[in-house]
Amino acid sequence: MTLNSVGIIGSGAWGCALAHAFSIAGNEVMLWGRSAETIDNINANHENNIYLEGLTLDNAIVATTNLKSVCENDILILAVPTQQVRDVTRKIQQYIKSNITVISSAKGFELKTAKLISEILTETLTNITIGILSGPTFASEVITGWPTAATFAMQDQNVATRLAEKLSSTSFRLYTSNDIIGTQVGGAVKNIIAIACGIASGQGFGENTRAAIVTRGLAETARLATALGGNAETLSGLSGLGDFLLSCTSRKSRNFKFGELLGTGHSSLEALKHMEGVVEGFHSAKPVIERANQLNIDLPICFSVSSILAGNTDVSSSIRDLLNRPIRNE
Repeated sequence: MTLNSVGIIGSGAWGCALAHAFSIAGNEVMLWGRSAETIDNINANHENNIYLEGLTLDNAIVATTNLKSVCENDILILAVPTQQVRDVTRKIQQYIKSNITVISSAKGFELKTAKLISEILTETLTNITIGILSGPTFASEVITGWPTAATFAMQDQNVATRLAEKLSSTSFRLYTSNDIIGTQVGGAVKNIIAIACGIASGQGFGENTRAAIVTRGLAETARLATALGGNAETLSGLSGLGDFLLSCTSRKSRNFKFGELLGTGHSSLEALKHMEGVVEGFHSAKPVIERANQLNIDLPICFSVSSILAGNTDVSSSIRDLLNRPIRNE
């Protein structure tokens, strides 16, 4: 095992994409997943036919169902949905090495506690260094090799730079930041704003509407980030504006597609049945509003989406309420 060995927990689309990117960058990569069928397919055929049909993963990737083995690597990446992070990290605590770097790529707030991933990791793991990876990244495009950039946030910028250099390649580039909070808030709230943009699309609204939602959604995100201890400037970067531009404008975004179904009259449960993979914004909307209420922050778009998802109001009423809000200084 070398200092470049990377263990990735999660064999879904994004876990496979990160495994591919980091392997291409010259690292030894081990990928863990629960499904023996998926793991066997990755090892034998270098494919994940469930989430990434037709795409070939780097053949140097080693896949396993052994959780202990993947935790023995030098760097550990969490590529599981937000709501699974607490359970997974409790399980790996017994296996991980002291002072290991644990990097989360999930984008959300925990539903039960309204906490960010870094807050969960602080509670469930000891003697680790926390990193956050977030940005405008569709898994299929990473594997295809199209140029992609993301934010890599850690408190220690010297360590962040060293790891970013190890994990980056000519097609997958990491930019460092010391704003762990802002990076997480940007990735989490953009999922909710992407749902709002999808709702607007489903309602038949135009590009003006989407631009307004994205711009005001960024303002809401910045308010929440700063209240939680992050920096507003972070939201102008890849994990903020960059991720908004990607997820709020494309049907490749699960959150946008889910919102579009809501906008065409589907209920939340009906829309979820049409989705492949986790719709993070569906789970994060409620806890985001909980944190905002605790901090006395006004997040009107997030509140409207949360109300729609909870079935407390319909789409038309929420849109009308937003448009009838008092005029204020931008």
